[in-house]
Amino acid sequence: MNARLQGRRILVTGGGSGIGRAVALRCAQEGARVAVVGRRSEPLVEVASVTGGIPVCADLRDEHAAARAVDECAQRMDGLDGVVNSAGVLGIGKLEELDAAQWNESLLINLTAPFFVCRAALPHLRHAAQQGNSAAIVNVAALAALRPGVSSAAYSAAKAGLLQFSRTIAAELAPSIRVNAVCPGAVDTPMTSDFLEGKPRNVRDGFIARYALGRLARPEEIAAVIAFLLSSDASCVIGSTCVVDGGRAYQ
Repeated sequence: MNARLQGRRILVTGGGSGIGRAVALRCAQEGARVAVVGRRSEPLVEVASVTGGIPVCADLRDEHAAARAVDECAQRMDGLDGVVNSAGVLGIGKLEELDAAQWNESLLINLTAPFFVCRAALPHLRHAAQQGNSAAIVNVAALAALRPGVSSAAYSAAKAGLLQFSRTIAAELAPSIRVNAVCPGAVDTPMTSDFLEGKPRNVRDGFIARYALGRLARPEEIAAVIAFLLSSDASCVIGSTCVVDGGRAYQ
């Protein structure tokens, strides 16, 4: 495995499962020290045991809890060189079915929490940049930010907001801190499994058939792109939207 992240200190939110877990594993394989942050302790501890990393349990919906978690990660790793905002929730429901609580929860987890994390991480990343390290933020948006699906108004709006947030702070923080976003399509994660659970076989097959790849993406495939964006190999990539969707955007 490439050691291009050797010695880097990376914080991954939602690191206990799905894409976040795959990112933590990939970064550790490439030589990084990793801290995983999320609400459920057990999966975080499991990932940390595999990566030799640091588990930090926190509810990132809370501004102060998010700041404490970021500071704890930075303190325990003696700094931060990279942040990956991967924590998210899939909110499904037609407009007339959505209530204010569902709408607010989607925006809070998918958009506001990354804002809290990025803001809290900023002084640590700036310090890393001043020390000559390559500092980077990668926000995990979604294909829904570019190509909304049916019954996903809250999720699509939140992820589109995260995409524009990423572009805006990329301009603000460049060149010392590189900010980019990744837009995965359907990925074989627990969140996708929950979405497809109970649906008829023809619906599931039709959902997957919309992707030129002919299958769901593996979390490891998304993690590989994120690891690249965190690394110095992506030194000229700033404010980019990396679509990793198995061809769905072209169907």
